[in-house]
Amino acid sequence: MTQINTLAMHSSPRYQALLAPGIAQALIALDYAIIYVALPTLAQALHLSLSEMQWVVSIYGLTFAALLLPGGSLCDRFGARRIFSIGMTLFLFSSMLGGMADNGTLLLMARCGQGIAAALLQPAVLALMAQRFQGESHRRALAIWSAIGALGLVAGVVLGGVLTALSWRAIFFINLPPGLLALWLVQRNFSQTEPRGDVQHTGFGALIGCATAGTLVWAMMRYAEQGAPDFFANRLAAAMLLLLVLHERFAPRPLLSRTLRNVPGLQTGWLSSACYMASVGSQFYAMTLLWQQTLQLDAVTTGWLFTPLAVLIVAGNALYTRLSARFSSQKALLVGFACAAVGLWLLSISLSAPFSAAFMSGLVLSGIGHGLIYPAMFAVGLSAVPVQQQGRASALMVTSQYIAGALMLAMISVLLAMQPDLASWSAVFRGLGAAALLGMLVALCAKSR
Repeated sequence: MTQINTLAMHSSPRYQALLAPGIAQALIALDYAIIYVALPTLAQALHLSLSEMQWVVSIYGLTFAALLLPGGSLCDRFGARRIFSIGMTLFLFSSMLGGMADNGTLLLMARCGQGIAAALLQPAVLALMAQRFQGESHRRALAIWSAIGALGLVAGVVLGGVLTALSWRAIFFINLPPGLLALWLVQRNFSQTEPRGDVQHTGFGALIGCATAGTLVWAMMRYAEQGAPDFFANRLAAAMLLLLVLHERFAPRPLLSRTLRNVPGLQTGWLSSACYMASVGSQFYAMTLLWQQTLQLDAVTTGWLFTPLAVLIVAGNALYTRLSARFSSQKALLVGFACAAVGLWLLSISLSAPFSAAFMSGLVLSGIGHGLIYPAMFAVGLSAVPVQQQGRASALMVTSQYIAGALMLAMISVLLAMQPDLASWSAVFRGLGAAALLGMLVALCAKSR
C-alpha cells in the first residue's frame, strides 16, 4: 500500500489530479476481474454456451484493441479531457445496458460498448497523466496509478463473488457511482487542450490488426468446438494475416507510424505488454475456470480465493516503487517477468495440491510479478514518447496487450476442449509461463536508459 500512502501524503492538487485517471483505471480493472468471477453464473442465467462465454470476455478485449489506436489519435487531436469524458459516459451507459440484459445478445452488446469506451478511456488516462507529470514524478505517478488499478482488481474479485451471490446484474451497476465521480473530477482538475489538426489517422490499420486477431481467435474457437480444424476459418485467418503484413509493409500510414517506431523503449513496451497479457494477465481467467468449472466452487468462494493473489499484485506495485528508485525500469521489468515465469511453472506442477508449498509459492511469485510488470512496462514504453504522441503510443501498448489476451484465451479453450483434466490444466499454466519467459527475453534485449 506504499503508493496509496504516498498519494495521501501528497495532498497538493498536482497529486489529487491522479484521482480521476485512477478511478478510471480501477473501473477497467474491476470490470476485467469481476466478469471472470461472475462468468459461470452469467452463463447459467442467460444459457450461454462455452463459446459464448469466451466471447463475453474476448469481445471486450477485441473491441478494445480494434479501436485503441483510433482512440489514441482522437485523444491527441481533440484533447485528453474531452475524450475521457466521452469514454466514461459511454462506459456508464454500457454498464447500465449490461445490468438490464435478459439474453446473450444484449450482454454481448453491452460488453462491446464497454470495450469501445475503454478504448477511449485508456489512452486519455495516460495522456492526462503525461500532461501533469514528467521525469521522476511521472514514474511515481505511474506506480500510484497502477496501484489504484490493482485495488480495482482486488475489489473486482471480492465484489464479483459477493455481488454475484446477490444478483449478477449488480456487477454492472456497481460502476455507476465511481464513474460519475470520475467525470466530475476530470472537469475539476484538468484543463481542455486545443484541438490539433496534424495528428496521423490510424483507424484502418488498427481495424485490420484487430480483424486479424479476431479471425485467429475464431479459428481457434472453431477448433475447440469441433475438435478439428475449420477449413473456412483457417483460410480466412491466414488471409487476414497476409493482409496485415502487406498493409504494414506498403501502406503510407502503417499501424505503427514511422515516427513512433524510432522512439526509444516503445518497441520493448508494446512487446512486454503482449507478453504480460498472455501470461499473468490471463491467469485470472484460467483460475476462474479451474475453480468454478473443474473444481465446482461457488462464486463467493472463488472471489475470496482470488483475494490473496490480488493483494500480492498491490504488493508488487509497491515493490516497483522501491526498485525503480535504485534500478532502471527495464531491470524491474525483467525481475517481474522472472517472478511470473517461476510462479506460473510452480502452479503448473502443483494444481492437484492447492495447499502445498509449491502452489502457495506459485501464487506469491506470480502475483508479485504481475504487480512489477504492469507499471514497469508503461514506464519503459512511454518515458521517451513526446507528450503530444502519448495517446497513440499508449494505445499501441494496450492494443498489443488485448490482442495477445484474446489469442491466449482462445488457446486455453483449445487445450481444455481436448480433455479438461489436470494434465490439460497443467499445459495451460505452462503456456502462460512460456509467455512470461518470452517477456524475460524482451526485457533482457532492451537497452537500459
